[in-house]
Amino acid sequence: MYLIIDLGNTLAKFFLYNNGQCVKEHRVNKENFRDMAESLILSHTAIEGLIYSDVSNQAGGFFEKFSNQFSVIAVSSNMQLPFINRYQSPESLGSDRIVLVAAACKSHPNTNVLIIDLGTCITYDFLDANNIYQGGAISPGFEMRYKSLNQFTGNLPLLDADEGQSPSGKNTEQAIHAGIYFGIIDEINARIKYYELKYDSLTVILTGGDANKLPKTLKNSIFAHPNFMAEGMFHLLKLNIDS
Repeated sequence: MYLIIDLGNTLAKFFLYNNGQCVKEHRVNKENFRDMAESLILSHTAIEGLIYSDVSNQAGGFFEKFSNQFSVIAVSSNMQLPFINRYQSPESLGSDRIVLVAAACKSHPNTNVLIIDLGTCITYDFLDANNIYQGGAISPGFEMRYKSLNQFTGNLPLLDADEGQSPSGKNTEQAIHAGIYFGIIDEINARIKYYELKYDSLTVILTGGDANKLPKTLKNSIFAHPNFMAEGMFHLLKLNIDS
């Protein structure tokens, strides 16, 4: 049995894998990750390995105290990766992006893949058919865009994310929704078009907590299953624990 932990900017997600399958899943606010981790480890004595991704550097060596019980692996550019990393500063590549590219390696081998992850930020990561990671892009996510309009202006209200009804809003609230919602859709479509023009074939994977805000008709895209990150981390765990 293996424990997989994804420490995000908002939530901490826990996945227990047994015989290659996810058998349990838990989500807590990131501030409570220590209590949840200790509870799961105490109640599952069959755990023989743990891997964690920590995008906001909140673990602070917490998991290493379990290294006398089982293997503990932190996702980083220094671990054995299933792809060639062409990022110019590999040590600065976020662990969440490493995991997503690893998941794409597993699910779509020998394929040109654009992974679009919609979370606090929207990340774009491109893996070519030769298994070479070519980099990507980072832009603000839905919530960040709503907050920035409120915080950096004098009169615009802070709204909850919502689908824009039309690209032309008829009042201020509609205009904010339209600008953010259709702005993100246009951004994603433009990014897809860029890679489609450059490569003969392209597979697009949409994932992340905010992917469900996008229309299902978004061009040429595959909506990844909710545990896409966990699958990538399990792939990395097996690659490194067995090496």
